[in-house]
Amino acid sequence: MIDVVVGFDQEQGMYKIYEPTTDTLFVTTNLGDSFLKLSEFLKEQGMIPSDILASNDIRYHIDSSTFIAMVESNVNLMKRLSQGPSSFMISDKKFGQPTGQLRDQIQQKKQNNNYKGKTNKRTKFKSGNFSKSSFGDSYRKFGGNGF
Repeated sequence: MIDVVVGFDQEQGMYKIYEPTTDTLFVTTNLGDSFLKLSEFLKEQGMIPSDILASNDIRYHIDSSTFIAMVESNVNLMKRLSQGPSSFMISDKKFGQPTGQLRDQIQQKKQNNNYKGKTNKRTKFKSGNFSKSSFGDSYRKFGGNGF
C-alpha cells in the first residue's frame, strides 16, 4: 500500500503532496497538477501499473483545507454547468446565428416557397449506375440541353 499525504499551505497558497517511501514532495498552486505529477511519478517508479485513478493501492491522507477546496471546486463546477448554455446553443453561436434564428429562417423560407416536401420519384438506377435518361433529366434541371 502506498501512502500519500496531501495538504494545503494557506500561507503560501500551495498544495503539497508527499510520498514518504521515496521521500518525494510535489508543490503546486493547482491540486489537479499535483495529482497529475504524482501519477506520472508513481508510474515511472514502477509503483503503480497505470494512473492513480485506476489504482486501489494508494491510501490518501488529506487535510481539511484540501478537502474543503476539493468540495468547493466540484460545487462551483456543478453550478457553472447547470447555469451555462447548452452545447447546442454554443455550436449555434459558432456558426454566427443567435439561438433559434436559423430555425426561424428555415421556417420562413419554407412558407415563402410554398414548400410541400415533394420528392422526385423518377430516379432510375441500373446496377448502381445512372441510366442515360435519368442523367439527362438531371442535367436539364441544372440548365443543360440533355441527351
